[in-house]
Formats: sequence, C-alpha cells, structure tokens
Amino acid sequence: MSLSLFAAETLVFDYLNGRVLPSTLHRAVVLAVETRLMNGLMPVLDATLCTEMEDHATALPPWSSESVLRATQERLRILRSLSET
Repeated sequence: MSLSLFAAETLVFDYLNGRVLPSTLHRAVVLAVETRLMNGLMPVLDATLCTEMEDHATALPPWSSESVLRATQERLRILRSLSET
C-alpha cells in the first residue's frame, strides 16, 4: 500500500469515527481523498465528500469482527492506563 493511499484511508477512517460506508463508496471516497492529497488540494475532505459520507455512513453491527476488535482495543487501552496510575 502506498503512503498516499494509507494516508487517505486513515483520514476517511478518522472522519467516520467508527462508522462504515458501503464498500464501493468507501473505495471511491478513499481514491478521491488520495487524489486530493497527491495534488495538494485543500481541504482534503471537502464539503461534497463529507456530505456523501454522512449520507451513507452507518454504525458497525454490534457483533461484527471490526466492532469486537475495536471494543477489545479500547478495553486494553483503559486497562493499561489504569495500571500506569
């Protein structure tokens, strides 16, 4: 995976904040963000992309592998912070 593609995936992932997009739309948004990053266009997440993501983003199913992994990572982070104090 190229660095620009990784950066685009990360930006979209952070914007969605735990929500998901349909796979086709997700790929299209990531490619659009990658193109904007590579061309130096600002803002990278413009109003059109954000509106499109907001219109189609949904919460993860409660027992999907992604939601279980996310909950486990959050629990581990909490336990580590408690053990440090």
